[in-house]
Amino acid sequence: MAARRLPSLLPPLSWEESLLVTRIHSTAGVLSPGAGLVREPPFRMPHHSASPEGIIGGGKIPRPGEVSLAHEGILFLDEAAEFSTALPLQSFLN
Repeated sequence: MAARRLPSLLPPLSWEESLLVTRIHSTAGVLSPGAGLVREPPFRMPHHSASPEGIIGGGKIPRPGEVSLAHEGILFLDEAAEFSTALPLQSFLN
């Protein structure tokens, strides 16, 4: 629960950041209809059983993954050691 409070420590998104984050979320189809601009930094906490495509992005019909959806915000990998070894987490943890 404390991890969900991390975005409140970040400053609000600037106009340019809001536009970029809104575009990414709109492309992924995670915005509710009529939601408008995303003004708060995103907080993404994928489950450790998520596929590499779900984390990084891609797939048969390419979609942004959790890494892209966390842009300008926080990607929280709880129990990072439990994630699939097929996922190249070392590039994110360094």
